[in-house]
Amino acid sequence: MGILRKLLFYFRREEFERDLAEEMRLHVEMKREENLASGMTPEEARRAAERDFGRSSRHLQESRETWGFALLDSLAQDVRLGLRALRMRPGFTAVALVSLALGIGANTAVFTLVNEAFLRPLPVAAPEELVSLNNDASRSMFPAFSYPTKTFATGATPSRASSPIASLP
Repeated sequence: MGILRKLLFYFRREEFERDLAEEMRLHVEMKREENLASGMTPEEARRAAERDFGRSSRHLQESRETWGFALLDSLAQDVRLGLRALRMRPGFTAVALVSLALGIGANTAVFTLVNEAFLRPLPVAAPEELVSLNNDASRSMFPAFSYPTKTFATGATPSRASSPIASLP
């Protein structure tokens, strides 16, 4: 069955179900007529036709599964049930929404930090040429580092620098 027919089923579901109920009723009626022709009483013929045809609710369910998207129907039914349950417990709903909001916010904040610190390239022309300048007293917790002092102490002069200097906080 084509996808267009399945989509059409969702927009014209009542019409499809009316047609199906009518068709099932006609099948039971035809079977009843056959039973009457074979010599059964009208009541026996009706019971036998309904028994032979089976439960109409089972046929309706099978037809819905064939016509529509069973997964989509099930999902819609679950969402309706969940919303109904949340509406009945407003306190729980508020706690659940606040928890979701905090979790999503924290996740977004952590991802933003990781993205900026590790995933994005540095905003310099040639990141592979970057070097790290360390103070001789690198074991101290807060080393006092002054770029000009360090540079001139090692003998480098600004005129011999091969590229611009960038500083990160």
